Amino acid sequence: MTSSPTRTVSDADRAQLTPVSLLDMNYAFARTAVLLAGVRLRLFTHLAGKALTAHELAMAAGTRPGPTERFLNVLVALGLVERSGETYRLAAMADLFLVEGKPTYLGGDTLAMVDYLPAWLELHHTIAVGEPYRDLGTPATAAAFFAPRVRDLFPLVYPIAVRMALALNITASTTDLQVLDVGAGSGAWSAAIAQRYLCAQITAIDLPEVVAEGRRQIEELGLADRYVWAAADALTEPLPPNTYHLALVAHLCRFIGERRSRELFRRLYSSLRPGGTLVVADVLPLDDRSGPLFTLMLDLSMLVNTAEGRTFTFQEFATWLNEAAFQEVHQLDVAAPSPLIVARKGGTCS
Repeated sequence: MTSSPTRTVSDADRAQLTPVSLLDMNYAFARTAVLLAGVRLRLFTHLAGKALTAHELAMAAGTRPGPTERFLNVLVALGLVERSGETYRLAAMADLFLVEGKPTYLGGDTLAMVDYLPAWLELHHTIAVGEPYRDLGTPATAAAFFAPRVRDLFPLVYPIAVRMALALNITASTTDLQVLDVGAGSGAWSAAIAQRYLCAQITAIDLPEVVAEGRRQIEELGLADRYVWAAADALTEPLPPNTYHLALVAHLCRFIGERRSRELFRRLYSSLRPGGTLVVADVLPLDDRSGPLFTLMLDLSMLVNTAEGRTFTFQEFATWLNEAAFQEVHQLDVAAPSPLIVARKGGTCS
């Protein structure tokens, strides 16, 4: 067996090559640090609705004027702040997503990066020995990690969930729509269903610490009377047979891995009424795993953060769902990072 010859770089190629892209990768962490600093210092919130000089912003934020001005110039270069003379104001993106108190605020998700970074910095160790930094697929670790963060994810997920609720063609009685939300988190996915279908009654399952946060979110939405919460491990909690018209599984499978996902699908099939619908939301790489890049990066995140997790292709999901006896497995595009997966249990929903 012969090996392929090593690719050589021609003099013409060498003259065109620069290490700029490598240097950008090498220093990419600095952008995260800038965003973290802006959120921690509440600079975006202090700038909301007004134009301030660097000195005025420093007085409001309790920072030093000189360093604040240098920091603001970086935010301008990043497109988060705009400058006019000596004053600075928020760019549209920062105004929408980085101002505290707005329903679209994503600063909490930014702060979560502090706890994700140590795992990424041990990626070399995981590749070398095959051991993750931690296992977010186990209940105790998952509860401690996600409970403080699930509400921060609500603004990111909810708009997608609203589009899902509009796009789904749910067949059920106009007076009874039983919905099961597995690994419910903040309840964003089922809340959109509850708002769209006034007859919907939600059973939401998640770990006790996470349920406490989900309850608060749903209460603030005025939907508490439509929910029954089960504080339990969704992978072992008994599910009543032939009960639900709709089951939702959002961003869980990549954490728990293939073995437990397949078992979960079998249990969900039994819990659905004939004609019931299952919706799976996750991040799907292409079938040949050549991209998109963010899905491949998430796959590495699962490598360092879980023992069995990874990202799965639509074809892999479809195979498991068909094996669990689901029918009509297809993708539903709702303008999300990845399409949703929809499957149906045979029969007529009642």
